[in-house]
Amino acid sequence: MSRYLIFVFIIGAASLSAQNILTMQEAVKMGLENNYNIRIAQNENSIYAANNTIGNAGMLPEVSLNFGQAYNFNNTKQEFFSGETREGNHVKTVNTNANLQANWTLFDGLKMFVTREKLQEYENLGMTNLKLMMENTAAQIMETYLLIEYQKKKINTVEEAIVISKERLDLAKLRKQVGTASDIDILQAEVDMNADSSTIINQMLVLRNLKVQLNNLIVREPNTDFDTEAVLDFPPINMDELMTQAVGRSKLLELANKNIVLANLTIDQWNANKYPIIELNTGYTFTKMNAEIGLLKFNQNAGFSVGLSGRWNLFNGFNNKREIQVAKLNLENQKLIKEQVWSDLKTNLQAYYNIYTNANSMVEQEQKNIAIAKRNLDITREKMRIGTVISIELRQAQMNLIDTEFRKITAEHDSSIAMLDLLRLSGSLLQNF
Repeated sequence: MSRYLIFVFIIGAASLSAQNILTMQEAVKMGLENNYNIRIAQNENSIYAANNTIGNAGMLPEVSLNFGQAYNFNNTKQEFFSGETREGNHVKTVNTNANLQANWTLFDGLKMFVTREKLQEYENLGMTNLKLMMENTAAQIMETYLLIEYQKKKINTVEEAIVISKERLDLAKLRKQVGTASDIDILQAEVDMNADSSTIINQMLVLRNLKVQLNNLIVREPNTDFDTEAVLDFPPINMDELMTQAVGRSKLLELANKNIVLANLTIDQWNANKYPIIELNTGYTFTKMNAEIGLLKFNQNAGFSVGLSGRWNLFNGFNNKREIQVAKLNLENQKLIKEQVWSDLKTNLQAYYNIYTNANSMVEQEQKNIAIAKRNLDITREKMRIGTVISIELRQAQMNLIDTEFRKITAEHDSSIAMLDLLRLSGSLLQNF
């Protein structure tokens, strides 16, 4: 059974190498083009752009055409001072009317200009939200990609452990033949090797599911198989440079700044309500009347009209004053939110930088520990060959090496993830895409 499992793992590793290689750059590119969250954000940004027009701001006139025709059937009786009487049943009267009206706001306390500026800021806000969604999605893709690489390294480590376990089993059998070991040593070696084999089976399941997650992020069929390539180390970073980049590139800070601008414009909108509104009204009217009885048999009018109208809200229960007060409080909140965003950003940058530097130190330390663990394993393996140690001591030396290699792999992964978070927070993650 153990030989069969080793064969299966060798075949599995060979099949992985034969798969299509998906680079991190390709995965990010596919995600930025296909990810549903990004496409939704793009549509929302397009909505903001579509709303950003001078007509929506109220700068253009409103023109309407009204028309209609009415038929009236009445029983009519009319008596005049001359003594004449006119009378009829089901008398028909036809009224026809049509008018073209245009209303144009000439002055509204500059509210229309503030509204246009606000629409532009909403469009800018939509673009910033889109960029933020692209950054977060790219970070998800890259973190999942690194998790796949992390999982592959763990599998390789366990595969190497199985080779050592197989050697240990062979040594136990050899010592049994020469009478220096018992069946217990052989059984224990088989149990340990099978445990390592089970570990690989579970790790392969984790690997497959991580690939499913990555396929979902880049919008591919879940069962699309692929292999990844080793990710090159990121260049060294400097904390002061990260802080400087964050000030100019952070999308979170950019969003906070735009919300402050929008809050100021809202105050300007309410202040505009203090002023009168002046409108230009013009139109063309046509009316016609046909009657079977009455004073007029036919009447028709057509002509233009033009005039100015105005209105000034002098008092509305202090509601406008209240709205201005609320808008100013909202502005203060937006300023506080920006301060909080900047404080959180600095805190997170420092925290991830600490993780990054600590993980790099751990990599160097564990690299030394691996060299020591390998020497210890070699010595223990040789001692078992000559019969001066028992099988369990070789297993302990083997587990020490596995644990040390796992710690190094984990530290390398932690360093890469911390680097991604630092680039994302500083707004530099997509500079090369």
